[in-house]
Amino acid sequence: MSIEPMNTEPMTTLIADPALPALDELMSIGAELVSHKRGRRAVVRMQTGSGTQFIKVVRPGKAAKILDGIRRAEPFNGPFRTPEVLQSTDSTVTFAELTGLSLHSPEQLSQDQWVQAWTQVAASLAQVIRTGRPQDQPAPLVHSAEAEVRVLRQWFQRSAEQLPQAARTQQQLTKLASQLEQISTPRMSPTHRDLHDKQLLWSAAAGPGLLDVDTACAADPALDLGNLRAHALLRRLQGLWSPAEAETVQFCLDHCAEETSVPRESVAVYERAALLRLSMVYALRPQHSTVAEELTQLV
Repeated sequence: MSIEPMNTEPMTTLIADPALPALDELMSIGAELVSHKRGRRAVVRMQTGSGTQFIKVVRPGKAAKILDGIRRAEPFNGPFRTPEVLQSTDSTVTFAELTGLSLHSPEQLSQDQWVQAWTQVAASLAQVIRTGRPQDQPAPLVHSAEAEVRVLRQWFQRSAEQLPQAARTQQQLTKLASQLEQISTPRMSPTHRDLHDKQLLWSAAAGPGLLDVDTACAADPALDLGNLRAHALLRRLQGLWSPAEAETVQFCLDHCAEETSVPRESVAVYERAALLRLSMVYALRPQHSTVAEELTQLV
């Protein structure tokens, strides 16, 4: 599960990546590099006569997985705007630009707009949860509580050497694993699985937009709600959101959970799981060690 999505500003340097041959080709014809995970994927921006396009680049033969994920995300279309797929190859998927302001950046909106935007996001999430998976859709990819525990364990393995108190983190992980596995059998609903503020756009005219939907699956709806709540806490700790802005987001998400009968206890467990995961992610970034420690204390 990725944590930080694409940057909005182009990157000025590119390290050659033999695993992504399409990337060199796109850069040679004027594409701007937006994000790059060496050997795995990249995103570039292209200016064309018909407008701005974004192209996801993956290893040859892997683009089909992106398209499969987009098909799984069909229930999000309507409640949210999602990027239109323009074309694809075996290693690229090209999207039209999705208009709107990033909900990562409250300074772009007035206080009233911030409340309106998150109220609409919560209402759209509630609509997705209520509607569920279309009956004619193939059996979904399922992200269970056990799968979430595996994600936490993978992040612990990656970050253990950088954690200031690895034993404490391991104890927190063990406790959370038990809590996740004890959640009573939830109803599964369409879930983004990597839902946070940088994945959301908002337009006063067009409403909320949702990015990177190819991670979609069926899961406990508490997963997305808990992850968004955790990111609201993260942004406050980073000083990017004021306490009032973070509380607005959390209030809207709590209202969504109440309206859709998602148990508050389940949301709280998934929120703590997200906080623990984020603490391990940020432990790998020395410049964010203080935030990582503060996140750990919130678990």
